[in-house]
Amino acid sequence: MQRTDLRVMKTLKQIDGALLSCLADTPYDKITVDQLCRETMINRSTFYKYYTGKHDLMERFLRRAPEGFRRQVDVAFVEASPETIQDLVYRRSFENTLHFLFRHKAEYELLWSLPLQDGVFGRMIQIVHDAILDKLAAGETIYPYACLFASDMMTMVRCWFQYKERVSAKEVQELMCRNMKQGMFRTFRERMC
Repeated sequence: MQRTDLRVMKTLKQIDGALLSCLADTPYDKITVDQLCRETMINRSTFYKYYTGKHDLMERFLRRAPEGFRRQVDVAFVEASPETIQDLVYRRSFENTLHFLFRHKAEYELLWSLPLQDGVFGRMIQIVHDAILDKLAAGETIYPYACLFASDMMTMVRCWFQYKERVSAKEVQELMCRNMKQGMFRTFRERMC
């Protein structure tokens, strides 16, 4: 049985943190391995022990980043009916996902803003979409609804991040429940009145 070396895990996590820190201040094409090493407080040989260069680091990081979300996302609430959507079990599943996203807010907002061909935000929508299809196992008839719901959920989270001072997690959760219970248009019209 292979044991994971905690020192290696710590170093890799520090390198990831350095990448995020550098991306917050510097365009990706201007970041250097030296800059990453200074930020991480490691030498170049340590960096190259794990990565062939900054592109390798970025590629692997972008593959790993949505995986935490994939493990956390819980779409049990899509099994609810309009009568049961307020039940604690369904509210908790969405609430847990919201709290996870908020704990990683800075990281996800940064990753969502990167001009990538295959963006992280789009991959996260796909993760929600796939989880819905797996949960419902309804085949192609539900496919467009899963797309719409996943997009709606993640767009709502993105807006929540932008307006966090004005909208609480509880309000986002309530809005999602109302959307599921009565439909987006009706929920929107009630808010406007």
